[in-house]
Amino acid sequence: MSGLLRRTLPSNIRLDFSLPERVAPVSLDRAMMESCVLNLVLNARDACGSRGAIALTVRPVQETWLEFTVADTGPGFSPDALAHALDPFFTTKGGEGSGLGLSMVYDMTKLAGGRITLGNTATGGRVTLRLPLRPAGDARPPGLVLLVEDSPDLRSALRDMLRGAGHSVIEAASVAEAAGILADLPGISAILSDIVLEGSETGIDLARLPRPADCPLVLMTSLPPDDPLHRAAEQAAPVLRKPFTAAQLDAALSAGDRP
Repeated sequence: MSGLLRRTLPSNIRLDFSLPERVAPVSLDRAMMESCVLNLVLNARDACGSRGAIALTVRPVQETWLEFTVADTGPGFSPDALAHALDPFFTTKGGEGSGLGLSMVYDMTKLAGGRITLGNTATGGRVTLRLPLRPAGDARPPGLVLLVEDSPDLRSALRDMLRGAGHSVIEAASVAEAAGILADLPGISAILSDIVLEGSETGIDLARLPRPADCPLVLMTSLPPDDPLHRAAEQAAPVLRKPFTAAQLDAALSAGDRP
């Protein structure tokens, strides 16, 4: 991405790279990664103003994470920005910013099973992404997926997507129905559930039910990120925003579901 990133910067802002000499191939969503890094570099460019420097560092951490850090020589994050910069529509740029850049990076990083942290250094601001370090090809093997969705049309489309990845699928429309399946079928390998379901219980209630440790659960929704139900769901499991691709679904199921 070096050529693309350098073209986004004026000549008076320097871009430095610190990359490991050797990293084994890992499984990442290329489009997601490029979008995240580009957004972080653009934010750092705006923070630098008329001149400065941006440093992009990539390093493996404890054989568990691949860490991407973008640091700049701008004024750093204010206390308000540190508290709210990941919220949708929060911006420090007045009418010039949409406030969606860091929020989008947060959503994609969380979806991939990773973490994002903001902080300040002695010379400016810093944003760090930690993504699960998985060998290439280490996708979740096909298994029996419990699909919980109250819309028959959406359930049909999602069933086809899961079967296209080699999974077998068993379906439910409510938490009560899903709970009965989980009790009767110990071979469930993963759960994909909408947040809003038939009845008064939601996908959040489903996420709180006991299940095997190796059975990840991913919630999905078309609710906006600032919806209270969406925010509560993020505390229970990874949340997949509708619509999503088969690759995004596979990445979410492979990442696991421990927040």
